[in-house]
Amino acid sequence: MSKESSIESHNIVIIGAGSAGLSTSYFLTEHNIGHVVLERGLVGNTWDVERWDGFHLVNPNWAVRLPGFHYAGTEPDGYLSKKETVDYLRNYANHFDAPVRPGIEIKKLERVDDKYLLTASSGERLLAGCVVVATGAFGVPKIPDYSAVLSGSISQIHSAEYKNPASLAEGGVLVVGSGQSGAQITEELHEAGKTVWLSAGNAGRRPRRYRGRDSSWWNYTMGGFDKTIENVESIDDARYGASSHTSGARGGHDIYLRQMAKNGVMLVGPVIGGNDDSLSLRTDLTEILKAVDEHPVNWKRDVDAYVEEYGIQVPPDDTVDPPDIQDWPKGESPDSLNLVEAGIKTIIWSTGFKYDFDWIKLPITGEHNYPVQLRGVTDYPGLYFMGLQWMYGSKSAQFIGVGEDAEYVSGHVARLFG
Repeated sequence: MSKESSIESHNIVIIGAGSAGLSTSYFLTEHNIGHVVLERGLVGNTWDVERWDGFHLVNPNWAVRLPGFHYAGTEPDGYLSKKETVDYLRNYANHFDAPVRPGIEIKKLERVDDKYLLTASSGERLLAGCVVVATGAFGVPKIPDYSAVLSGSISQIHSAEYKNPASLAEGGVLVVGSGQSGAQITEELHEAGKTVWLSAGNAGRRPRRYRGRDSSWWNYTMGGFDKTIENVESIDDARYGASSHTSGARGGHDIYLRQMAKNGVMLVGPVIGGNDDSLSLRTDLTEILKAVDEHPVNWKRDVDAYVEEYGIQVPPDDTVDPPDIQDWPKGESPDSLNLVEAGIKTIIWSTGFKYDFDWIKLPITGEHNYPVQLRGVTDYPGLYFMGLQWMYGSKSAQFIGVGEDAEYVSGHVARLFG
């Protein structure tokens, strides 16, 4: 019988073998509930395919805590590289013999009576009473529409496609967006000798260390990782705003946009449009950089207040910015950038991601195409989500917290399907 005509039946199907899908599989295994994990590539596919070669996690290794498999290496204060992250996920799957079936990409999910019919790109079909969608926190790359009318002589890629400096064409590079990925990629390209422009956005600057501790330690200790959707003023800002930039590369370090400018990176304002060889820019770069620099000032003030309140014994603040750094970048912020005249041959759109659940043939999403759910549980019996950005809290999509949501969802599954 052909794949197109046969239907394979399962009690529970998890779509995605990243941290969210594997954590859910771990708890279902603990409950002794049969299930299968479908993965379009290999375990950890997104980390392997959609991260650049020099990528490192920005939270330290001690925060890598998938359920039943916390980081146990010799460098708890280090930062996993891309390869180490992928290896960690694959070792995790092997640790509890996760029932992963690689190479199956689900292209359609639809409701059939009281079950769910999944259709793979190969034509293979599976019927399940329960489906957990764990396809990743960030969805698909988001690139502005006007990119389509730029000159064909300019190579354009999303940050998810970038691999390393050598993979780019000769000539200058414009990175659009200064969140975690954009800032780190800009730094890597500049250090590799590329001529680089950075279109800066509103993402704040995150100190790597402060008063003897990593900033992640302070955020964890002060309860930042425990914030839920009920504890934020704007859930849209939390879910869709750019993450503050810092780096886990080379043992972890600060990324300072003004220092980049002093070292030779050309900073410009946000890109707001374009046509042929030219891009239109906002001219409020000075105000943007002031706001970026206020972020760590306010954050440090909160840490200092916490230290004072709880009498924590830590060293004093010994961080001092270079005296002339506030003078950078020099000159006025332009309102346009001619790509040809600037010698720019490549644009890297570090402009984030958008959710794409159109393949789920149910009215399951709301604003921004974000799934309508409560801590992963939807109004459709047997349909769940896992690992979404701020699905329940700030750590829902992070190694340090995804397991808590997985335990909740798997417990709900166990009550219905166990």
